[in-house]
Amino acid sequence: MQQQQAQAGNLATELDDKKADVPEDLVPSVDQLTGVLEAVNDTQTPPQERDGAVRSAQQVDSALDAISDPGTPDAVRDRLTALVPQVSAALHAANDSQTPPESGALGLIVARTATVLGVVTGQDTPPDVEASLVDGAENLLSAVQNGTPIGNEGAEAAADTGAAGGPLEWKMLVSNGLETAGNPNTPEDERKGLANSAHEGSETQPGDPEAEQKKLRLKKDLREAISEQGLPDEPLGKAAELCTNSVFESVLDTTLADDLQPLTPETWNSEGIRDFWKSREAANDSLDVIAQLQNDKLDNAALAIKRMIPQLADSLPADELYSSLGMRARDCLQAAARLDNEMGVESGSWLSEAQQV
Repeated sequence: MQQQQAQAGNLATELDDKKADVPEDLVPSVDQLTGVLEAVNDTQTPPQERDGAVRSAQQVDSALDAISDPGTPDAVRDRLTALVPQVSAALHAANDSQTPPESGALGLIVARTATVLGVVTGQDTPPDVEASLVDGAENLLSAVQNGTPIGNEGAEAAADTGAAGGPLEWKMLVSNGLETAGNPNTPEDERKGLANSAHEGSETQPGDPEAEQKKLRLKKDLREAISEQGLPDEPLGKAAELCTNSVFESVLDTTLADDLQPLTPETWNSEGIRDFWKSREAANDSLDVIAQLQNDKLDNAALAIKRMIPQLADSLPADELYSSLGMRARDCLQAAARLDNEMGVESGSWLSEAQQV
């Protein structure tokens, strides 16, 4: 926790120092961003929310370097200068949310969408793909900032899976589409179609009769773009660690607390879990899991991988894996495949999906 808070504090200081070198009209956005970093450094802020704010701020920090660099082409500088205020404003809106599950999910959505800044800065993405990504990011960040729904968001608000239990499902799906299409590891043949689908999803209005069709197309394009990359070459422990961390930040903590109760210590269950934060590979067959309890105390416990991964697969079925985790779904599929091969333990739909990749 101290390391995380120090990282946020140092980043806030660094951003504040850069105000002297950025265009004057960006200074309010930098101030807004440093304000968010200072706010999330409160000890009561769930660590996942602080992580999301830091990741978005890191993207903005790099973009400010490019904006200040005299060698940056004017067109690139203009696009970055337009996006930075939107990222800052959306992150501020996410942090200002009065509903904790929503604030965490919105922060994650902004962090994944902010990766488009890196796409623009890198100057190595096909122009048509970059244009779709920038337009999609602007639409999505605006929706977060203004608290407006997209697509048929909220139509199934009673659902209790995915990043925010239904209402923010569209935004999470679009953010994963933007991030995946912007990733240079995504096959070129898949990037354009996915970027177009994500852009189309970002501008879909509630009540659009084709909304469900567009959503299904985006899910399909996202799955194909990710599965085309195959499974990562990771040992079981590392795959389980990366998978668990991505699920922790993408699935409601209330859902995880219920589903993981048979595995977690009785002291956690009696006190109540506020935030599943991180996991670290502790041995070939276990993870050291860190959680913030309802009393704000951080605690850790060793959980067996052979029990953890199948339980997470029940919490997040394979048909929602890509839309909730994006490219991180590959780690979960690899963990399921390794667990089956090495320990003979099956992880439900995750294993079935891994066998198709």
